Amino acid sequence: MSIQHPYFIQRENYTESRVALAHEIFQCDQAAAFYFTTPDYILQSQRKLQDIQVSEQSQLSDWLQQARLQLKQVIADGHYQAKILGGIPFCTSQDLNLMIMDEVKFYQKAIYTQNYQALPEESIREACFIPSGQQYQHQVANLIQKMQQGKLNKAVLARILQLELTDEIDVAQLFYQLSKDNPEGYNYAVARHAHQEGWFVGASPELLVAKQAAQVWSKPVAGTLARDTDPIQDQENAKYLLNSAKDQHEHAVVIEMIADKLSPFCKKLHIPKQPSLIRTKRLWHLATRIEGELKDQDTHVFDLVEKLHPTPAICGQPTAVAKDLIEQLEPFNRELFAGTMGWADEQGNGEWSVTVRCARIQHNIARLFAGAGIVAASDPHAEHAETAAKFRTVLDGFGFSSAQIMDKVK
Repeated sequence: MSIQHPYFIQRENYTESRVALAHEIFQCDQAAAFYFTTPDYILQSQRKLQDIQVSEQSQLSDWLQQARLQLKQVIADGHYQAKILGGIPFCTSQDLNLMIMDEVKFYQKAIYTQNYQALPEESIREACFIPSGQQYQHQVANLIQKMQQGKLNKAVLARILQLELTDEIDVAQLFYQLSKDNPEGYNYAVARHAHQEGWFVGASPELLVAKQAAQVWSKPVAGTLARDTDPIQDQENAKYLLNSAKDQHEHAVVIEMIADKLSPFCKKLHIPKQPSLIRTKRLWHLATRIEGELKDQDTHVFDLVEKLHPTPAICGQPTAVAKDLIEQLEPFNRELFAGTMGWADEQGNGEWSVTVRCARIQHNIARLFAGAGIVAASDPHAEHAETAAKFRTVLDGFGFSSAQIMDKVK
């Protein structure tokens, strides 16, 4: 079964079928805006009608229901093309970044004509890791012990790299570079109230779920290894990842969960027997493209998001046990990291990526997030190295090297 994709081919009336210059689209100087690039199209809006309002102690199902109800009301008030755009957090309602926006534009693709210079090393005033590398490896070792005792199958443990720069960060330049460097991924920049909260930006290789009429697809990613500048070693790394029993197991946990959650909705569901290799500028990943046909084409994409989020790829298995351990061990708020970012329309169509390789940008501070999937066969040192490799995606957007960062670590 083959799903016709991208969205703009299926819904041409929603699409401005033209090529655009990226630096003209990505103007991150508004009070509120949303930018979302996929392998097939670009979506953007700078006209917020309202934030999605939810109660303080509400959960995912409440957020999604409220978003649908509030969109319905806005459309009834005459904003017929309004859509839900933004980010759903990993955990708490305070971090919800969903907005109802109008004048949403779709583009087939953008051309990147500008070459921005990397920021000089002197622009980094200070850097710090939360937790430190040693503390992180100790946490991983404790998790492995719990897994060997049979208490859980997998947990994703994250850490932060916080950068303080000498000057205000140019978010438009950073997002431009991320999108240029990651054309096959999902790049996003969201701001509800840019002056108060800053921006959340990132470049993810992973699709949580997309839905168009009766068609549905997902592209989970689990199992990662850093790429190498030497072409021969780089291919060896790819082969190692593809044949790694530990990474194949980690990937299988995610695929099994997604298949179980999507199957009740689908009359057809195609899942390849083996994952494939995908690559970004810095990383090799194991990925599987799952395609399905819904029993009911009126199924809303949020019905699928509710069942899938969070996946074992960014949380763990069993979900509840892993989530509790994450909240106990991680000394920071994940915000939108390990959440999902995307859009939904009145008909229930939409596309939602997994929010990884990301950062919160506010004035001259950048908080970069990265996590590693821990299973019983994990090695603490290797998992620590994996988080370092994942930080590289956003660091490349700034033009910073690992050596420059380590020189500034306090």
